[in-house]
Amino acid sequence: MANIHFHPDHALLSRFAHGELESASSIMISAHLEFCPYCRQKIAAIETEQAGLLEKSEPATLSPALNAMMQQIMDQELVDETVDEWPDTQLKLEDKSYPLPSALQRHNEKIGPWSRLPGNIKRAQVDVSGTSKMNFIYMDSDSALPEHTHQGQEITLVLAGEFYDENGTYKPGDFIIQTEAHKHLPRTREGKDCLCLTLLNAPLHFTSGLATLLNPFSQLFFR
Repeated sequence: MANIHFHPDHALLSRFAHGELESASSIMISAHLEFCPYCRQKIAAIETEQAGLLEKSEPATLSPALNAMMQQIMDQELVDETVDEWPDTQLKLEDKSYPLPSALQRHNEKIGPWSRLPGNIKRAQVDVSGTSKMNFIYMDSDSALPEHTHQGQEITLVLAGEFYDENGTYKPGDFIIQTEAHKHLPRTREGKDCLCLTLLNAPLHFTSGLATLLNPFSQLFFR
């Protein structure tokens, strides 16, 4: 399982395999699959099951719209997908560089500049469609995000390094979902930094210390 302990659940993987997720959520799943052979096997099983169901379907039971779509796919000519330049496969932060998830390669223009957040944290926003907000989050060694809970759902995918909170230690490939029911204080150990890709559908709510003064302005950070 490539030492990955936190995964999307079966329902989320199934929705991904059936193309039912918004693009931002699909990017998060795709990036996790690059790390996780266990979930790749689950996706393959879901797709095999779906293919079997389609094979058992009589052509007459398929809707006219689906028949038309399948015919259009079959009639399409192969297109030349050659690109003029190699995609930008690295995310750069000062003197560091990290491999970009494949789903974000060739879309470097959608990644904003790095900005600083409280707790020795850096953030680079990713311009994705939909209402959720995607960010690269870099935590330097021996740093911490203020303790917070969530007004919605937060998905965190560890890309490099590690961080920990009250519930465990998270390493590359770990896919962590937090909701209103969770409160935590993410931090890194001395000598250990961490790069994550995160997806939020509502602002955080800080629960301790001076960070609580930011709560009235949380919408300003959720942009």
